Amino acid sequence: MAEIKADNTHQHQLTVPDPDIPDQKLPKPKRVASLDIFRGLTVALMILVDDAGGEWPMIGHAPWNGCNLADFVMPFFLFIVGMAIALALKRIPSRPMAIRKVIFRTLKLLFWGLLLQGGFSHAPDKLTYGVDMKKIRWCGILQRIALAYLVVALVEIFSTDAQGKDPASSWFSVLKLYYWHWLVAASVLIVYLAVIYGTYVPDWKFTVLNRNSTVEMTVACGMSGKLDPPCNAVGYIDRLVLGLNHMYQHPAWKRSKACTDNSPYEGPFRSDAPSWCYAPFEPEGVLRSVKIISNSFHFDEHWNSCLESRF
Repeated sequence: MAEIKADNTHQHQLTVPDPDIPDQKLPKPKRVASLDIFRGLTVALMILVDDAGGEWPMIGHAPWNGCNLADFVMPFFLFIVGMAIALALKRIPSRPMAIRKVIFRTLKLLFWGLLLQGGFSHAPDKLTYGVDMKKIRWCGILQRIALAYLVVALVEIFSTDAQGKDPASSWFSVLKLYYWHWLVAASVLIVYLAVIYGTYVPDWKFTVLNRNSTVEMTVACGMSGKLDPPCNAVGYIDRLVLGLNHMYQHPAWKRSKACTDNSPYEGPFRSDAPSWCYAPFEPEGVLRSVKIISNSFHFDEHWNSCLESRF
């Protein structure tokens, strides 16, 4: 009988990252094609609505009520951020290293957000640059993403030990395995709704520059629970925290029917336009930035298996 010998020419070794070695290189990430494709489509959609939204307002941001094509861009980006968090943190061997990377990336997003949307470039064609600290815009799209990324990533890092290693396939397992995610997302939503409907919004004033002179205008509110442009809690909190000079000076509500006859296009204000049409409004303000935290939560094992099985 011929002797059967084990073939030891092909040996496979399992390399386990050592968290005590700080300069150890992380393994090369495996790309998820479906997420990359969705990211590219979202960027293309953003370019489309930014460039063509002025010509076809039906695809641009809605002046106030409504949902147009451009209003899907931010939720899509937040979905991508939430998915990327779950995929990226799996590669990091230690919790302190993960926290450092999350904080560093958050600071980078805040820096670029302030640089791009804070007013550094006043007129690029005229090479006019510089920041006026009295009128710098503190909020912006990247700042919103940075806040959502920071909170969701920290929740993911500190709740990893509470998640099961082999999640069951039932729908109820999502609630059980990721209860910290659900708890934080539900808390954010409850606080947001409580502030929106429970905050008392008093009358407020602002000044408008009109032919080298300033005109003071008053917006009558004195109510709570309103969602219309002049008297909602979102704008009230931004005026208190940020100040009118640090808010977006060209809000989309200036294209509403109450402000211009050319709505939904831009145009001169009507003679009977209400005073709030002239006021600034921050679309990426404090309260709205807090609310989008819940949009970035995802449940990595279930979503990843779904993505990998369909693409």
